[in-house]
Amino acid sequence: MHYWIDGYNFFFRLTKNYKSMKEQERSLLEKLYQTMTHLRAPMTVVFDGREKDPPEALRRNLKDMNIVYTPATQTADNYILEMVAHAQNPAQEMVVSSDRDLLRRAKQKGARTQTIEDFLKTLTKKASRSTDERKQTQESSAEFARLLKIFEKQ
Repeated sequence: MHYWIDGYNFFFRLTKNYKSMKEQERSLLEKLYQTMTHLRAPMTVVFDGREKDPPEALRRNLKDMNIVYTPATQTADNYILEMVAHAQNPAQEMVVSSDRDLLRRAKQKGARTQTIEDFLKTLTKKASRSTDERKQTQESSAEFARLLKIFEKQ
């Protein structure tokens, strides 16, 4: 599953303040990346370009997370829809946004969709499960070490 995240839509849901969002963009991306590692899936965060940007999309990476700033003439929504339309298997594409029109159009192209709120719930569940698994592994390791000591004494 490849996740396509409507960047400004996602961040605006978190901060509700455009100025704060722009100032915190890098730290918000880093937090998103850290949280996304629980999904173990590729992801691309797409932002609307600005007038001063070059005519082609700007791409950069934050570790394994792709970040795209669309050309000034293209919206993030249209970029995401174009990528879904060109995907070999659109059913393996997940579009994350709270823009109902984008979600409707992505579904029409065969993609799976999720609202930002549902996406955050999914991440929270996966992060919680991951923490539980780590705890169980630690407990199993401790139990194994305890049993090993018992057997070594015999």
